Amino acid sequence: MRRAARLACVLALVVAGDAAIGARETAQAQARRVVSANLCADRLVLALAPRAHVVSASALAFDRALSTVWREAEGLRPNRGDAEEILALSPDLVVLGAHAPRATAEALRRLGLRVHVVGLADDLAGAKAEIRSLARALGEDARGEAMVAELEARIAALAAAAKPHRAAVLLAGGWTAGQGTMADALLGAVGVENMAARAGLRGHGALRLEELVAADPDLLVVEDAGDAGASLSAALLAHPVLARGRARVLRMPARLWACPDLALADAAALVAEASR
Repeated sequence: MRRAARLACVLALVVAGDAAIGARETAQAQARRVVSANLCADRLVLALAPRAHVVSASALAFDRALSTVWREAEGLRPNRGDAEEILALSPDLVVLGAHAPRATAEALRRLGLRVHVVGLADDLAGAKAEIRSLARALGEDARGEAMVAELEARIAALAAAAKPHRAAVLLAGGWTAGQGTMADALLGAVGVENMAARAGLRGHGALRLEELVAADPDLLVVEDAGDAGASLSAALLAHPVLARGRARVLRMPARLWACPDLALADAAALVAEASR
């Protein structure tokens, strides 16, 4: 019995030691000087990292027409995403977007900097994966899990109160969104049928006026990119045939479904409200 007790004590000490080492490694991994050089990266970094640890955000983060975090970005140094400019800020983590030039990421890594790229997400599972991935890179796993939990809870609440509707999506460039797009994922999450997806479209494609009229949707989700000029989707919407239609029109700010963050729940809420 005494041997078993000694063995249990040794095992307990080993487990405690491993936990202490893990805690130290987590603390060491926490990024203390973070530079974000992409708008989606800005949004996630400013939500997940302690504000005091963020050194700089992209210039777009300060644009009130495009950014959802312009208030949080106030006081930070804006950057243009140049490798030389980023290096001068002495970061211990650089967060880029999926469309950042590969040469920039490679140059920063060759200079010994840690680089994380926020990828594109085509559905909610992908968005949650991106949140968790960046949270891990920041050493802020708990904040990442809290954000994922909030996103899931908000979407679930919307889905519980959903009513079945049929919708067509008109994107700012005159396209529509089918299967494998975030627009389709958000519509589906709140119980709204995306007519382009049902017709078998994958990704993005053209939507002709004749097809739209024949589909006779209950809801038109029109992406609003905030451009000063007229968009193709707005021009299509102004056609007399559609103007006389019964479909309700929802103008969706493009910034709400552009990035893998909590704004996706805001976009889903607009769809759910418009379909009631």
